[in-house]
Amino acid sequence: MRLYRDCDLSEADCFNNNRFAIAFLDGGVKPRPVHIHNNLEIYFGISGARCFLIDGLIYPVFDQDIFVINQFEAHRIEPHGEIDHRRYILSIMPSFLHSISSPATDLTECFYNRKVFPTRVSPAKSQHKKIQELIDRLVNVQGLGADLIENAILTEILLLIMNISKATTVEAPIPNNHHIAEILDYIDRSIDEDLSLESLSAQFYLSKGYLCRLFKEHTGTTIKEYVCAQRISRAKQLLVAGHTVQETIFKVGFNDYANFIRRFKKEVGISPKKYATQSAVFAGN
Repeated sequence: MRLYRDCDLSEADCFNNNRFAIAFLDGGVKPRPVHIHNNLEIYFGISGARCFLIDGLIYPVFDQDIFVINQFEAHRIEPHGEIDHRRYILSIMPSFLHSISSPATDLTECFYNRKVFPTRVSPAKSQHKKIQELIDRLVNVQGLGADLIENAILTEILLLIMNISKATTVEAPIPNNHHIAEILDYIDRSIDEDLSLESLSAQFYLSKGYLCRLFKEHTGTTIKEYVCAQRISRAKQLLVAGHTVQETIFKVGFNDYANFIRRFKKEVGISPKKYATQSAVFAGN
């Protein structure tokens, strides 16, 4: 399997083949703005980072951490400035993962069932080494039956991560600033309301300038970027659940139809209407 050095290329390969792909990124690859995918993602860390913002929660990132992210969770990682941020990114199409699951073992469950499988997984050194060995095997598979061997290795990686997750109790992270915790929670609960900078400033009795600096410092992104990503994320979930495009626009707080269509296409790659018709494919149903 090809090892990409660019996430965009890896995700494009994953999407076009409706399968999975892998990339290795180092400190030379700048983190993206807060974003969402049509694929599932496994972040396999080699070195730490300052924080990982995922679906309204801010996680510390230590060496060898693993993060399991589904296609509805907006996220962005913020590296340490002085540390070479090295990580593998496994991109997996939900429908493909569903197809290689069995009635007894649903490999997609670790991406959705947060009561059993936490977003952040911290393996022991021996477990991390084992996954690294599997990744090394994965990117060196060649010849007849390569696809079947790759599928088997991916399955082994996922099962190992799932077993580590089930044996670990991880509490949701709490930001070290109470304002940020309250703001993130408020945005999540009020996604259909006015979440402009002016509105949030009035809601939390903070000046706009201080609010912007505080949010950027603790999340690595801006309020505008974060709110937009969360609204697109919620829109994807509503479309998959069968809501119309018009209903979805109202429920996620977009007042401008044209702006919603433009932002959705930019983040998701296709129009909301087309996404709705293909939702079973993206969701793995």
